Amino acid sequence: MSNFDLANFRKAKFQERAEDVPLSGLTAAGFGGFEGEGDDAKPVPVVFRVRGLTAEELAKADQEADNSKLLLKVAEQLAGTESERAQGLLSGLGLGDDTPKALAKKLSHVQMAVVSPQLKIQDVVRIADAYPMDFLELSVQIYNLTGQGKVAQVKRKPSGKTQASRQA
Repeated sequence: MSNFDLANFRKAKFQERAEDVPLSGLTAAGFGGFEGEGDDAKPVPVVFRVRGLTAEELAKADQEADNSKLLLKVAEQLAGTESERAQGLLSGLGLGDDTPKALAKKLSHVQMAVVSPQLKIQDVVRIADAYPMDFLELSVQIYNLTGQGKVAQVKRKPSGKTQASRQA
């Protein structure tokens, strides 16, 4: 027998789980700007806001990873003999034929789940290429939030351990 409160679950309201993720590589590179002047200038921390993904978004990323091979073939056909140009264009978007499916999915996950700043797929690819540890940090935090699910707004039942909850 399950102790799952289905009635309470059905009534619950859910909100996205989100958090701020400081990115040390982008900070050290000065992409957040600097405070102070000259030798006393210190980099301003770069912080991205991320959220957990939904089941639909996870499935979309799977589909997009599968579609990247199809897009490459279509682009080659449209470009005719300019196959290298088409491959270069798609590779620039993180969708080349040599891009592992797992990376294509992760690129898509990060692009969908970064709330602020809003990133294009090209931005995510550049971060992954130039700052792989920052990219990894973003993806780890996104997957942690996704695994925790949304925040449920539910009424808590009294534990029975306080005076106020005891029956007289």
